[in-house]
Amino acid sequence: MKKFVLSLVMSLMIALVLTACGPSEPAEPAPAAEVAQPAAPSSNAPAAATGQYNEAPQLATKVAAGELPPVDERLPQEPLVVTPRNEVGQYGGEQRGAAFGPQIGQLDTEALRMQSLLFIEPDLQTLTPNILKAYEWSDDYKTWTLHLRAGMKWSDGAPFTADDFMFWYEDILLNTEITPAIPVVYISGGEPMKMTKIDDVTIQVDFAEPNPNFDLTMSKSHANDRMYAPKHYLQQWHITYNDAAADLAKSENFETWVLAFQFHDTHTQAQQDTNLPDVTPWVLTSIDELGNKYFDRNPYYWAVDTAGNQLPYIDRQIAIQVKDAEVRTLKFISRELDNAGENPLPVKDYPLYVENEETGDYKVYLFDNSRGNDVGISFNQTHKDPALKEIFTDVRFRQALSLAIDRNQINEILYFGRAVVRQATIPDSVSFYEDWMGDYFAAFDLDQANALLDEMGLEWDAAQEVRLRADGQPLEIVLECWTEFCPHSEMVAEMWTDGVGVKTSMTQIERSLWLERNQANEQDAYAHPYDAIAEPNLRAANCSRLRPLDTSSYAPLWRTWYNTGGAQGEEPTDVNKQIMALCDQYAAALPGSDEYMSIGNEMATIYTEQLYSLGVSVAPRVIIISNRLGNAPTEGIFAGDYSFWVPYRGDQWYIKY
Repeated sequence: MKKFVLSLVMSLMIALVLTACGPSEPAEPAPAAEVAQPAAPSSNAPAAATGQYNEAPQLATKVAAGELPPVDERLPQEPLVVTPRNEVGQYGGEQRGAAFGPQIGQLDTEALRMQSLLFIEPDLQTLTPNILKAYEWSDDYKTWTLHLRAGMKWSDGAPFTADDFMFWYEDILLNTEITPAIPVVYISGGEPMKMTKIDDVTIQVDFAEPNPNFDLTMSKSHANDRMYAPKHYLQQWHITYNDAAADLAKSENFETWVLAFQFHDTHTQAQQDTNLPDVTPWVLTSIDELGNKYFDRNPYYWAVDTAGNQLPYIDRQIAIQVKDAEVRTLKFISRELDNAGENPLPVKDYPLYVENEETGDYKVYLFDNSRGNDVGISFNQTHKDPALKEIFTDVRFRQALSLAIDRNQINEILYFGRAVVRQATIPDSVSFYEDWMGDYFAAFDLDQANALLDEMGLEWDAAQEVRLRADGQPLEIVLECWTEFCPHSEMVAEMWTDGVGVKTSMTQIERSLWLERNQANEQDAYAHPYDAIAEPNLRAANCSRLRPLDTSSYAPLWRTWYNTGGAQGEEPTDVNKQIMALCDQYAAALPGSDEYMSIGNEMATIYTEQLYSLGVSVAPRVIIISNRLGNAPTEGIFAGDYSFWVPYRGDQWYIKY
């Protein structure tokens, strides 16, 4: 906690210096890198086209030079028509967001690019066709028919057709070398979904059991490997299409063709292939020596505004590498970044952000938060150490350590009392939520906590300083976190050490290494984001948060067991198998029906009682938007449940100056 207090004091000192000493007219930031200064908009108006649609001036120049076909030929026959949030924008400029690593922490640019088959409108209820032109489903919800946009193209001009869906399905999803475990969202009744090409623009998807949630799954297809891939580009690295794929892989210093294929197929924040075609508004074109990523406008982007202007308005995105949250703050104040919401801006720094609005030429907002908790703290249920495993799998231990967290103190220090103290479970917006769930073992009660540990037989040492394991060794654990969760973790570690004798050391770790350690079953306890648990996401992702299958699994070897059908890993407990079975039943139940409500409540009840994650609180999300951004949101929900910026359509944002 001493480190945290020092950090808070330093933040306030920075605020005082910047607000007291800053000039009346903000000084230009030092030119530390190419990305420091914004590019001026190319024009205040779209370039007139000879056909039905208009385009960005930079594309019109390429058309005139014979480098691109006319805009009408680049767009599909029926492009998506987007209604701008406030007004028809102007073309030009750059959108700049922070990147906390070369492969992670880039959501403030990535979530403006994300495109799914369907779109969740800003009301967070309505689903509309997006990449798809239309879709239908059968009365029993087993068959879904998807219609593509005729004439739609990849960013390199190649046709975007049903063949790209079939390539993903047959050669990626069903290829066990590339995809050892099929995501649960594509499994029904224990069987993978079946995908069939009807014609170039029509695809049929069949499930063994009813799947009334597949529309929501399609609305988050960007999070589930998208359901399509550029066959014309990727097939050169696939052994099915290129007998020399292994040799090609070795020439690129990959051990196998699979590794080479996966490298070139990566379209997430980890993408490194700057030639990979995409259908997003901007596509990765270069990475500089500092690791900054540059995404240029997609000339074949398939959406227009209500005035017939091809989107996006903004010419380029830049994901700017920052060392940590403090560096990001300074870059905002010096006008080097345009928007921020992820990784979460600490509520404790809200005064700092507001005090520097004029200097930084931005505005600070508080958005709603649909998370079940801002942080979940889990103990490794499949720990390699038998003594720790026995302790962690005893629910009384998790109950005791939950009671040993003074959530109100954390709320006051980290959130100025703005957060809602609650347990890590489904949020109260879920239709089958019950009030007891959020309060379950969320009180601060050291007497009850110590009584539970006594009941478990975890005796104190002679000095009454630390509890002892069954083998007589001190009960010591390491609580791992990455930057955004370390203030919580440091305070929790101190509370567990001082309050109940569970000696806990907090250690900060880089996020990608954190994930590697989780997957390798090497962690004791770990803090992680506790999102993706609001009802639409429970349905869209087949209850991924409740299952031990996500990247922050509370039982890594259970995840392996489930994913390999029991061939590897460790067999889960009966109660966890019960949760998994209920998740499958929930996925097939008609939303809102008595069956759906009953299954959902039972599933959530058992999961909550198991305390697989311990929560602290849920606070508003601090959002920063540069004043030079047009059509950006000023209110709403910002959370992983709705993919952060996605409902606010980054393709219709524009640069005012």
